[in-house]
Amino acid sequence: MSSMFLDENNQAKPLVTQPSTAPSSDPLYVNPNEVNSGDQGASRVLGRLYRAQWEDWKTRYQPYVERLAALSTDTGFAARQGQMASTAMQTTYDNTAKGLQLQQQSLGANVSPAQRAAQNRKMSVGRAADSAGAFNAAQISARDLQDQILAGGMGLKNVPNTGQLSTQGG
Repeated sequence: MSSMFLDENNQAKPLVTQPSTAPSSDPLYVNPNEVNSGDQGASRVLGRLYRAQWEDWKTRYQPYVERLAALSTDTGFAARQGQMASTAMQTTYDNTAKGLQLQQQSLGANVSPAQRAAQNRKMSVGRAADSAGAFNAAQISARDLQDQILAGGMGLKNVPNTGQLSTQGG
């Protein structure tokens, strides 16, 4: 019992189950022995496409992969991130102190030396605590980022492009 199929004219034709080496006049028949022989034009085209995709990947994404690899093994990265956070917190306190001074001047408030010393002490304690907290939080976050990269949880889809991360010293 042989299987049947419909050709382009909706005529029932037997399905050839045994490959034949004799050429067939049926345009729908493909000799399986000829599939991997002769001109492999499609293979050459696919080969060129794959090579072009590989070159494109190396041009576009390999620099990011190398940057992530360098970032994951940079021993000074966490300290630099912590220092930047600490500096930002100190700048915030500097601006707050200047703002307080301008506000007091605009209101004509006379602040005694004892009051000024108390304000400065309060600002100094807050500055030190918040700067240390910012430093520690940024350092922990940077180490977590490095661990994520090494563990494979941080890939190309997560590459930060905000300019906040710096792999350069400074």
